[in-house]
Amino acid sequence: MNEKSNIAYLLLGVLAVIWGSSFILMKIGLESFNSFQVAAIRISVAGVFLLPFIRWKKVKIKEGDLKYFAISGFLGNFLPAFLFTAAQTRISSSLTGALNSLTPLFALGVGVLFMGVKMNRNQVLGVIVGLIGALLLVFNQGFSVEASQPAYTFLIILATICYGINVNIIKNKLNDYPALLVASLPLGIVSIVGIAILFYTGLPFQFDSFEYNKAFSAVITLAVVGTALSLIMFNRLIQMTNAVFASSVTYLIPIVAMIWGSVDSEQINIYQVSGLILILIAIRIINFKRKKRKSVVVQNKA
Repeated sequence: MNEKSNIAYLLLGVLAVIWGSSFILMKIGLESFNSFQVAAIRISVAGVFLLPFIRWKKVKIKEGDLKYFAISGFLGNFLPAFLFTAAQTRISSSLTGALNSLTPLFALGVGVLFMGVKMNRNQVLGVIVGLIGALLLVFNQGFSVEASQPAYTFLIILATICYGINVNIIKNKLNDYPALLVASLPLGIVSIVGIAILFYTGLPFQFDSFEYNKAFSAVITLAVVGTALSLIMFNRLIQMTNAVFASSVTYLIPIVAMIWGSVDSEQINIYQVSGLILILIAIRIINFKRKKRKSVVVQNKA
């Protein structure tokens, strides 16, 4: 591999570790803050952090496109941040990370239903396999309707639906804009709402407490590294390679999340492992492309 390929694989691995660790950081943050505060701090700090990276003098937004930046901010960052933290008040970080791998399935579904994307046989099979995997994750403690956990796992599924819609908005409505602007401006817009929520809910300051400092540091790390810097790295990865290669980070995130969950003494059961495996198989099926046969003989290189 050349130097560029090495950097690309390094970025892919770093992103997998960062985003796979986001769920355990949320869990630590929830030890001292409520779910609204964790999400609001994350969005506010990340948005403010990224604003200086935008070259405002060179920004030219077409008439009518600003609304798509705002929608992208709310669906791609704001709503998922609150849904994830609310869900993690009741379910484990490892399960949250596993459910996050549903994003590509919903991205495809939204594209087919609303963007005119055509599904082939592999994609239909992949969606079915992925839904079976999702059901195993949702009901990983049994199929009792009295259990409260399924309701919270559906919050994560709703967040991945938001991600799926957002991917299609970026691809079809914001594709002509620089990747950094598409990452920064939506976050900057929703950070205003995040700051307003912080003022409304209040934010306790107890820096003399070790537990508080630990939780506060986790949330700030989640905002700066897990949201702002990771978006810059992800955009750089797309520029160096392509969207298909960059999106393969989705396959690695649940594995990192489950490793952190086991380190934190979370119980990993057969339902979670089986469901995750099925989802990863589904994503592989959806992205599988049969190589076309060539009529010419290609010389093998040593």
